Parts: sequence; structure tokens; C-alpha cells
Amino acid sequence: MDYYYDVLLNFQDTYAMFYEWDSEDNIEYIKKIPLVHIDPNTFIHFITKKIIVDQEFLKLIENKTKLKGNNILKYACIFSDSKNSIALEFNDDGLVISKSSLILEDELNINEFMFNIAMQKINYKIIGDNIINTETRQELKIKKILKLEITSIYEKKEYSKLKFLYLEWFDNLLPTIDEMYYHMLDKLKSKLTEKEYNIYEIIKLSYNNV
Repeated sequence: MDYYYDVLLNFQDTYAMFYEWDSEDNIEYIKKIPLVHIDPNTFIHFITKKIIVDQEFLKLIENKTKLKGNNILKYACIFSDSKNSIALEFNDDGLVISKSSLILEDELNINEFMFNIAMQKINYKIIGDNIINTETRQELKIKKILKLEITSIYEKKEYSKLKFLYLEWFDNLLPTIDEMYYHMLDKLKSKLTEKEYNIYEIIKLSYNNV
């Protein structure tokens, strides 16, 4: 078994590139983690599909990932096809439960190192597709905040505030509060534009001034 040492990982339910890591994330310093060379097709499956690896592979990596303070991750490893790398964590059944990208320097080092490691065949089953989100984590966060704020204003019957936001957003008003409320929620299903970012800044400013 080959290993990689001294790496930062940010395990999340959904895959996020290293440049989307947030200061509130639980970024872990990994002292030692198994390293596995796989073929490109398998790598694509590990990114885009929900997969389960067999128990034989779990035994191979069991308790091999060491964290600070002598803590361990029971089932975790880094996979690379020599061009891309990803860290995965599994549960006792072999199901992937979290994923982490790597910072660029580590990924480049691992990909280069793969040329010295024999490729390994992993037995796994595909049980479904992963939802590939084309929006960044920041965009999703902004949408969530906007939706929570709009819903809160509506439920509190703060209709003058709702009208103000709607007017700033769309430059006009609709005949009823309900129409404006549902129109705003519907707009959040689309890709963010400069208008939504402006509303987000207005909302942030309103809380800063409280």
C-alpha cells in the first residue's frame, strides 16, 4: 500500500473544488492516507456516480488514514488516474459518504507520483447518479440566504419591506404581495445575475445597520 503524507482535506457530502472551500468548513490535516492508482473510467465513476466498493477493498484501507492527535478515519483514501485526484470516505458498507478535492500543489504531486505506482482494479457497484451542481457553493449560499429572508419577510407580513426588495430587484411592482413573493422565489431557481447579488448586499447591509 502506498501513502501520501501531510495533506489538507475538506470532506463534504458533495464534491467542491479546493477554491470553493469555506472558512467554516471542517478542513482536516491528514498525516497519512492510502494512495490508489485507478484508470480514468473508474475515476469518472467515482466523481459522477453513487458507488459502493467491496469489503475486500475496505479491509485494505481500514484504519490506515491518520489524523492529528493519533485519530483515524476508518475508511478513507486518495484515488488518482495520474491526471486528477480525489479523496473519498466510505461507510462500513462501502458506500461513499463524503468527498474532498485537494489543493493544487498536492494534486500535482500525487498525479506525478502515480507514474511510479501500479494501477489497481477496484471492485465496485454503481447504484445511481450523483447530482452534478453547476453552481458554486457561494452562489448556492446566496440563494439560500435570499430565500430565507424573503420567506421570513412574507411570513411576518412585512409587506413594505417585501415591496422595497421587489422594486429594487425588478424595477416595478406586481398587483399583489403574493404575486411578488412567488415571483421572487421562482427567480431564485434560475442562475444568479447582478440583480440578485445587489439584493443580497442590501439584505446584508440591513442587518449590519441594526
